[in-house]
Amino acid sequence: MFLHIDEDTIIELAVLVGGENAGKIMKYLLKKPGITDEELSRILQIDIKEVRKILHKLNEQGVLHYELAREKDTGHRIFRWYVGQEQVTGFIITNMKKILERLKERLEYEKNHQFYWCRTKGCRKLPFEEALDNLFKCPVCGSPLQPVDNEETIKAIESKIEEIKRNLEQISKVKKV
Repeated sequence: MFLHIDEDTIIELAVLVGGENAGKIMKYLLKKPGITDEELSRILQIDIKEVRKILHKLNEQGVLHYELAREKDTGHRIFRWYVGQEQVTGFIITNMKKILERLKERLEYEKNHQFYWCRTKGCRKLPFEEALDNLFKCPVCGSPLQPVDNEETIKAIESKIEEIKRNLEQISKVKKV
């Protein structure tokens, strides 16, 4: 048993991975699995090279799989494409884990550094070492740098980490059922 991901989420995932045309391709594949790249190109009126590029990109990400057959008359290879629900779930879990690790790294960075900022929109906050190198003046606008309380940032990151952990826990429970 695996976690069911709704079609709209799968289409959004395809758009994130391969752009708008990837979303169109995914939408069609969900309705008509086993279609070839040539059929997709003709039906959706997308250049065959772009269709193949998108299909292979989604395949590399583990969202699609294909069956390879040969045309009897010509021996031409035919790829029939399918959306794998378990593959999509695996892709989402893998990426959630990557995001979780990046958030943990960011949390440690935020906790272990004191930051300074000029409070000017568009300027970034600087860690103490960089602020010191700039004599506590903003390298962009030249305004004086002031200490920044990053407790809200730390709390937000901690909250997001807990949310992702809960989601991963729920997914692992569903997968075991």
